[in-house]
Amino acid sequence: MIKEMFSALSDMLFPKRCALCGEVVEIDEELCPDCKALKRVSAPLCLKCGCEKSECVCKKSKHSPEYKAVVAPYYYEHGGCVAKGVLNLKMHDMPQLAIAQGDEISKAVSDFYELVHFDYATFVPMSFYAERQREFNQAKLLAERVGQNLKIPVKTALRKKHKTKMQKRQSAADRFVNMYNAFDLADNSDVAGKTILLIDDVKTTGATLSSAALTLKAYGAKAVYCAVYGIVKIIPNDFHSGCILSLYKFKQ
Repeated sequence: MIKEMFSALSDMLFPKRCALCGEVVEIDEELCPDCKALKRVSAPLCLKCGCEKSECVCKKSKHSPEYKAVVAPYYYEHGGCVAKGVLNLKMHDMPQLAIAQGDEISKAVSDFYELVHFDYATFVPMSFYAERQREFNQAKLLAERVGQNLKIPVKTALRKKHKTKMQKRQSAADRFVNMYNAFDLADNSDVAGKTILLIDDVKTTGATLSSAALTLKAYGAKAVYCAVYGIVKIIPNDFHSGCILSLYKFKQ
């Protein structure tokens, strides 16, 4: 009787949570019903936007991203379980979600980049103050899990040069302006001639990934491939990653 009471109390205070989104689940379940029902992004893909070709609208854009390709296991829909998982991971102190989310990214990398040899994986950095406040970088946690699963070394290749505005409520054009000149090479980074896997949690317009990839390429990276947990389906406009090239200035 006492044992059952303690068990019930424990379930109330420390409920079991879905490994992907962090919502409360039954004690004998690993995933919530919504995460169980998630449909994976499947081939054939547009490697420019990461969407299935049937969903791709890249033909309407005049510009190309700075990365070679981007892939994800799932689409990111506002209010959906992928969005909940991303939010709970980075804003609600649930770093444990990076394990299952990283596992899903690993599957996408294995499926779509099967023939690519990566010298190492890296991640989109946060500013020093933002990471100190949160106490972790979710992209780094995801990259470490992917590296562990796929036996790829993980290195800190980039640093955030300055704090940027949150991307969430900005237009596509504003996102690219916001990420202009946001990154530089981290100390003791070795990127010249390397094929690099760049990890982040979400790809919306591609502004963050393009800016990070452009920095790596400017310092001699051979190729940059990206992988994220969720991809947002958007209609690109003419103000895309290509326009950054004419503005971006690098240290020589």
